[in-house]
Amino acid sequence: MKKVIITALFLISSIMLFADNIDQENNWLKENPSLGHWLSYEESQMQVDFRRDFYPTDPPAAPVRNIAEFEPMEGVLIRYPFGINYNLIAAMSQETGVTTIVLNQSQEDYVTSMYNSNGVNIANCNFLHASSDSYWTRDYGPWYVADGNNEVGIVNFPYNRPRPNDNDIPIEMATFLGIELFGMDLIHTGGNYMTDGMGISASSDLIISENPSLTVTQIDQFMLDYLGIETYHKVPDPNNTYIDHIDCWGKYLDVDKILIREVPVTHPQYDEIEATAAYFAAQTSSYGTLYEVYRVNTPNNQPYTNSLILNDRVFVPITGNAAYDNAALQVYEDAMPGYEVLGFTGSWASTDALHCRTKGTADRNMLYIRHIPIQGEQPQRPDYEIEAEIIPYSGQPVYSDSLLVYYKIDGGEYTSVQMTLVEDFTFTGIIPSQPEGTEVAYYIHAADESGQSRNHPFIGAPDPHIFIAGSQAPAELIVDPASFNIEMNPDEMLTEYLELKNIGDIILNYNISLSDPVDWMYLDPMSGSIAGSDSVNVEITFDSSDLIPDEYTCNIIITDDRDETIVPVTLTVAESNAEEELQINTTHILSIYPNPFNPSTTISFSLTAKDAKHAKIDIYNLKGQKVKTLECNNHVIAEATESLHHVTWDGTDKNNKTLSSGIYFAVLNINNNGSDHTCVKKVILLK
Repeated sequence: MKKVIITALFLISSIMLFADNIDQENNWLKENPSLGHWLSYEESQMQVDFRRDFYPTDPPAAPVRNIAEFEPMEGVLIRYPFGINYNLIAAMSQETGVTTIVLNQSQEDYVTSMYNSNGVNIANCNFLHASSDSYWTRDYGPWYVADGNNEVGIVNFPYNRPRPNDNDIPIEMATFLGIELFGMDLIHTGGNYMTDGMGISASSDLIISENPSLTVTQIDQFMLDYLGIETYHKVPDPNNTYIDHIDCWGKYLDVDKILIREVPVTHPQYDEIEATAAYFAAQTSSYGTLYEVYRVNTPNNQPYTNSLILNDRVFVPITGNAAYDNAALQVYEDAMPGYEVLGFTGSWASTDALHCRTKGTADRNMLYIRHIPIQGEQPQRPDYEIEAEIIPYSGQPVYSDSLLVYYKIDGGEYTSVQMTLVEDFTFTGIIPSQPEGTEVAYYIHAADESGQSRNHPFIGAPDPHIFIAGSQAPAELIVDPASFNIEMNPDEMLTEYLELKNIGDIILNYNISLSDPVDWMYLDPMSGSIAGSDSVNVEITFDSSDLIPDEYTCNIIITDDRDETIVPVTLTVAESNAEEELQINTTHILSIYPNPFNPSTTISFSLTAKDAKHAKIDIYNLKGQKVKTLECNNHVIAEATESLHHVTWDGTDKNNKTLSSGIYFAVLNINNNGSDHTCVKKVILLK
């Protein structure tokens, strides 16, 4: 009997507590009536400056990158009272964090009890205590960026609704997460925005009409400065509804994939929707390829594009019509192999569904992989270099043995190759050459010491990058520079270089001739062969010793297996005076031969015997660092007359260690009783 009484008392107290929570919720709802996705009549009559309480800031440190929805997320932001069902919240909470906006601790307690009663994984839940006006967290929620320091922050903007509490949620969220907040003074809304994470974004042209004080150029500049958006598509809204939000008809599924709604030809917006699909099909993605456009049938204006991508799962709003719902889910599965595609019913509308009422929270410690994939038919090469930036936003080092390129040939089993560090965060891996017609599928894998493990593309093996090994690319010559404009004084010699590069795969043969016979320009070599993806430097010596001040012209003609390339040359010999002649005679490198050189070269220069005691030749690398000094005295100079000297450089540094191949500069310096003269010549060391 005692146990029965205790149980009854427990039940009574639970019911009273539950009733108290209900009363609190009802009181709150009375004070905070539900707002529509559209502007209420009262709101539409308000003359509101959306920037009234907005605090702009400087942009994030460049380069900045706007994080895409399909990138790693640590959670999802929703708001109580809810616009979504508990079964959806429960599903999201099983693998991802759920942050719920509540007014206070009382609401948190009530929501926690409801979560426990409805199968929500409470271990993955936390709560943001903040005032809010509505549950459209997509529209007013924070936009996440990674700045030039590889730190994740939030970009805030004036929300396009006169709802000050909603407008402040990005500020509250930045404090909640402990990350930096940036204020972009551009009226916007999240439902009218999608980005690919690599500098391309899209909205309806609502963005223009809602910012009448700004030009399109100014809008684009905001997007570039605060979000790193270099290409911003602003298209007419094809739905012709009150909301004009892009998520009502389109969605980025990946960097190069976009979903656009489809309707029957009898639909009043058929032409506009087809025009929008055609527009995106003609646009170039950040991968350098045209978008793959997928279509989902929405004959009754079903909100199938208004879905949420949350890591490896896709939550799709469905309406209860099995035929249309199943077809829509199949489109997602076809476009996103390897993802788990889940359908959820709700109080969805054609202009307001699942995407509108949820907002992903970017993973602050994500392991970011940036890669431009090799796709389509590729010329046959000795190997295929896979290059990627692999950046741990956590700051923790990557595991070097985890950096792998997995590839498979013609649908076979995956094998892996190790990636190696090139510089900073850039790594490369090599897929060996394959016979013509071979299909190569690959993806990149990486892990770091924070526990992050990522693939590129995000889903990895189920949806890899694919290319076809083609035939060898024909030989093709690229010449640099395209012309020469040389200025010299009389009685000078000058050495320049003409780079001939074969960007094809097949060997290229070339011959060089001059349009007119001249005795002031010499080229070496005048003919030769260049292997595929290789280059040669042709040494050009200009000699003005027998020329009077004037302008001289000639064309260098390069004939290869396919074409003829002309490089115009203009030599201007300037007037000189006695002072200039004195400087030429005292500080003048006449020649460096051979150049390029290996293993040694001779530097010839003109000096008086008096100046030789105060002269030296310094060798600098491309970074401007001095690597060696060659003293111009009788111990070093191999041969000398009163005015002509020769010194040999063996390609070593000041510690007599052999330097690497590259471009260096020989600088002749003379300092005689405060009189400074300098002459600089380029010298190339080849191994």
